[in-house]
Amino acid sequence: MIQRLLAGPRARLTQFLDGLEPRERIMLYAAVGVSALLLLWLGVYEPMASTLTDLDRRIGVAQRDAASVNALAERYRTLRSAVADLEGGSASSGASLFSQLESTAVPIIGRERIVSMNPSSRQIGENFEEDLVDMRLEAVPLRELLELLYTIEYKDPPMRLSRAAFKREYKDPSLIDATLVVARLSPR
Repeated sequence: MIQRLLAGPRARLTQFLDGLEPRERIMLYAAVGVSALLLLWLGVYEPMASTLTDLDRRIGVAQRDAASVNALAERYRTLRSAVADLEGGSASSGASLFSQLESTAVPIIGRERIVSMNPSSRQIGENFEEDLVDMRLEAVPLRELLELLYTIEYKDPPMRLSRAAFKREYKDPSLIDATLVVARLSPR
């Protein structure tokens, strides 16, 4: 049945090709071959290559995402361990943040440079309390200020510098006025 349907067009094509000069027939075959190659290139190879490139890009993104998730999971485990330590009371030494900060600052910068120290606290969630001390310092040499900041950060039990503001003195630019807010998290 299909052969009957294709017999007419096939006969016309054969008649058309027989009517062409050999050189024209070669050019027609070459054009058909180039068209077939172009069709294969645009219809098969190019979409496959594009899809493979897109898949490679997606695999790279997925690998970076997996690395980020692993890093975040590790950070979560570290923070969870720190919270467990705090809940167990291992971070609190019984001394208040105010007295700890004062005993740290006075030997380094001297009592005369401490203008004020204002303690406060605020509740964080249901189980924790953050103790804060707002400390104002005047006419502190840079070296002593850096030593104080280092000592605050690496003191045991840990304190953290929550906020800091620095200003050079007008009369003597080698001296610095500073406002430091030091914090410590403790279980309630």
